[in-house]
Amino acid sequence: MQMTPVYWLYFGVAMILLEVMTPGALISLFFGLAAFTLALIVWLVPELAQVWQWLLFSALSVLYIVLIRKSLKPIFGGSREISDNPDDSFTGKLAVVTQAIAPGKPGRVELGGTTWNAEAECDLDVGVSVRVVNQNNLTLNVEAI
Repeated sequence: MQMTPVYWLYFGVAMILLEVMTPGALISLFFGLAAFTLALIVWLVPELAQVWQWLLFSALSVLYIVLIRKSLKPIFGGSREISDNPDDSFTGKLAVVTQAIAPGKPGRVELGGTTWNAEAECDLDVGVSVRVVNQNNLTLNVEAI
């Protein structure tokens, strides 16, 4: 099958959709960009042989990954850093330990009708009231009150 500019466009759209359905990898996006670039090249140079098209696609994919991925990774990474902000919604709230907590051994606390993973610098038994010091993603750092 001869790859025409339209087929390269379809392939590019498919790669972009694959990236949307598999967040976090940030690889298929660059295959899609390479396919879009190749669609333009094949449209401008329609007599380009299939072998050269696939070699160009491979080279462009690697080039895009090497040059662009590092700068886009922080934007699409979705990572959240530790909250040291006293204005976040959990800091200062009171909770009750539902699963014992020890240093280096997380437990669980109940806060607002939901249980959360929790860590502490001291041993805390079930039923102890605690205060949330800060939040690290879905884990609350607590202290005894």
